[in-house]
Amino acid sequence: MRRVAFGIALTLATLASTAIAQELIDKTISDVRIEGLEVVSEQLVRARLEVQKGQRYNPRAIARDTRRLFDLGHFTNIRVDASAEGAGVVVTYLVEEKRIIDDIRIIGAGKIKANRVRGALTLRVGEAFVEEAYEEERNAVLALYHEKGFANATVDLLVAKTGPSRVRLTYDISEGKKARIRGLLFEGNAALSNRRLRKIVKTSRARWFFGGKYDEAKLENDLSEVLREYGNAGRLEAAIPKTDIQFTRGGKGMIITLFIDEGPEYTVETLEIANNAVFDDDELYGIIEVRAGTLHNRGQVASDKREIEKLYRSSGYVHAEVVVLETLDRESKTTQIVHSLREGALKYIREITITGNEVTKDEVIRRESALVPGERFDGAALSASERRLANTQFFETARITLDPIEDEDLYTDLLIDVQEQDTGTLNFGVGVSAQRFGGFAQLRLNNFDITNWPSLRGGGQQLSLRAEISDLANQYRLSFTEPEFMGYPISMGVDVFQESLRLVGGANYRQDVRGAQLRLGKRLSPHVTLYVNYRYEQTDIRDLPVFIGREIGRQRGESTTSSTRWSIERNTLDYNLNPTTGTRHIVGAQLAGLGGDFEFIKLEHDSVWYWPLTKEKKWVLSFRTREGWAREFGGSDFVPIQDRFYAGGATTVRGYADREIGPQTKEFEFFGFSFGDDFATGGKVRLINNLEVKYQVNDLIQLFTFADAGGVWAEAGDFDP
Repeated sequence: MRRVAFGIALTLATLASTAIAQELIDKTISDVRIEGLEVVSEQLVRARLEVQKGQRYNPRAIARDTRRLFDLGHFTNIRVDASAEGAGVVVTYLVEEKRIIDDIRIIGAGKIKANRVRGALTLRVGEAFVEEAYEEERNAVLALYHEKGFANATVDLLVAKTGPSRVRLTYDISEGKKARIRGLLFEGNAALSNRRLRKIVKTSRARWFFGGKYDEAKLENDLSEVLREYGNAGRLEAAIPKTDIQFTRGGKGMIITLFIDEGPEYTVETLEIANNAVFDDDELYGIIEVRAGTLHNRGQVASDKREIEKLYRSSGYVHAEVVVLETLDRESKTTQIVHSLREGALKYIREITITGNEVTKDEVIRRESALVPGERFDGAALSASERRLANTQFFETARITLDPIEDEDLYTDLLIDVQEQDTGTLNFGVGVSAQRFGGFAQLRLNNFDITNWPSLRGGGQQLSLRAEISDLANQYRLSFTEPEFMGYPISMGVDVFQESLRLVGGANYRQDVRGAQLRLGKRLSPHVTLYVNYRYEQTDIRDLPVFIGREIGRQRGESTTSSTRWSIERNTLDYNLNPTTGTRHIVGAQLAGLGGDFEFIKLEHDSVWYWPLTKEKKWVLSFRTREGWAREFGGSDFVPIQDRFYAGGATTVRGYADREIGPQTKEFEFFGFSFGDDFATGGKVRLINNLEVKYQVNDLIQLFTFADAGGVWAEAGDFDP
């Protein structure tokens, strides 16, 4: 501002000197006067002046004085007046001192606190007041009110002198009435319906007492989204030249109208791929959707570009880039698209650096990486590594980026940067249902390290202790898992459990089970894992009535089961905790008879598929199917009741009580007569299907709708769909 003011003053001084040069030239200066000083010392000003009394009048000396006075930094304007008095010349320096803001007052702010208004201002107490900043300050306050829905607010800035070169600023605000959006209209749209456009915009009208908040930033974003949607519909020159806001209900409501110029529809005339050497044209055309003869969908063109880059990066071409060149022929309403490749060099990984981990050991993070030093870079493996790190639940964020090596064309470094989070959780709760009342508590340590005393953290192990107590069941379980046993890529786990169940709903009896399980796992590929379990349990069925039915009564007393289970799992889920895409398939076989009282075999299959229904993955469709078959062999003539299949309840077929589906028998038998309530005895064959749609409301809330179907049959020959 000083430079601008100085330029103006210098120009005025030059013009004045030119106009009166002939009249005043060579005359003697009879007096030098200074006017307008209030705070600045006159002696300070005179000490900077070259022009003095008794000198010859010189316009250039006056210009130099003006520059020196501006450099003092105390003035916003300087004018010089030279006039003849008698035989001499009187030179007067007319100065305007900077005005310092002594106080800032805000009046009229009620709906928005004065402190919030002050936060939007740039002028502060103690700073110089610049009149040119008025509009900027006023607009800042108006923007704050518009953001809060006061679209018809007004602001006036009043300046009052409080002392020598000191002023008080008063922001006089008239808030008006907070307007809520009562209507959002579109004018000029024919290619896209109002319904389609309303689905895009986030600005929405008020419904009863909810919504309708006016947000200028959100509206601007909506305008961009509308134009993007038109670009996806081939309307590449669509524009929104004007928006109109009309206030209704005395300023309490507003109607927003978007005036749309849709422009013509463009189709693709030619599509070319240029500068590609790694992949031939046919391979690249195979992943491109916008081709010659199709509508020019600008969003899909961008998606095609990303898919080509993804293909290259998955093959080790880290810096591959696609530049999309679009040419519009406005006469024929067609376009020419060229995907121009910059393939770059094939990259190999030199080393992997890990940062951000203060608790978790490096090797715990490295084993989740599907990328290995010395191997070719693979973009798909990088994405898989990020998913695997997220599935550990050790980190709030985990980012894998490339760290280029200077003067190196063949190799690149990999940087894994993590932000750790709390991995220990204590869950507890109480529940009540038609069948039971009770509570549970569980301590789960997801990043446990049994060798790191006393912190016991950072080793990637899992430790879980759970207790559940209710009027029908008491269950206790201790589980420990080591993902890499003895440094080998084999997981090892141990479970110790004790359960005491009181079964009701017919025959009332108690079933006590206690035992242990040893688990081993080996990852065969990034998605396939083989598991082997050995389980030993002791069961005690007691408190049976005297005339209990034979199907239940023949297991009276204690028995033991020794079994091994082999299973293989293929898992391509994006996230194990809350999947949105991918599949999981498990096939397993359990063989009992390695000692113990029972000999039987169980075969089980469990598959689930997830399909996102929207790009944002807020809607997800899933289908799950489970099949099971069991049969006794050797010296056993039945499968124990605790190892049979059941259905009904929250984890199988919802809407039915626990174990309600399947074979049942009467509670009592006496001389060949059966009587009493029905009681579930389980079966040897089970089929369960679950179709489910999930809606992710926010990070904490999900809504589900589902259709379940299932059955349990006593023998394979009884199966009836």
